[in-house]
Amino acid sequence: MSDLFGKYTVSMDSTGRLAIPTKHRNLFPEDERDTITLTRGSGSFISGYYTSSWKEFKKKLKSVKLSYNNRLRITREFIGRSSVATFDKLGRITLPADLIEHAELEGCTEVFVIGCEDSIEIWNPALHKADHDDTEEIVQTVLDEISID
Repeated sequence: MSDLFGKYTVSMDSTGRLAIPTKHRNLFPEDERDTITLTRGSGSFISGYYTSSWKEFKKKLKSVKLSYNNRLRITREFIGRSSVATFDKLGRITLPADLIEHAELEGCTEVFVIGCEDSIEIWNPALHKADHDDTEEIVQTVLDEISID
């Protein structure tokens, strides 16, 4: 697995086209750098996976014990809403309209692209700030419970 990390601000045009940072794309496995699978995130953001990390994500989803109806709903939301985007020569992709709506990216001219180990997240900067503010208390609680030397 790749170790995607870092937060970048990138431009997005009115069609939902943006460039995934080269530093992120170069961390995809070498033979998986031509496409990215996009789906909704667990919050108001878009998740992007290289091929093998997407397969691992789907495997994890299948392993969760859920009722039949909940499995259908989760599968519909994450697998059913997914799409594969191919990078152009400049490393750009176009986000699907339904995912732009999910992540509230309409009208954004800049977005955050954040590496999260085996996936990236694409955020509306205002929503990311609000999420970050809410997360700070959790971060402090976790740090109090672990020892980082």
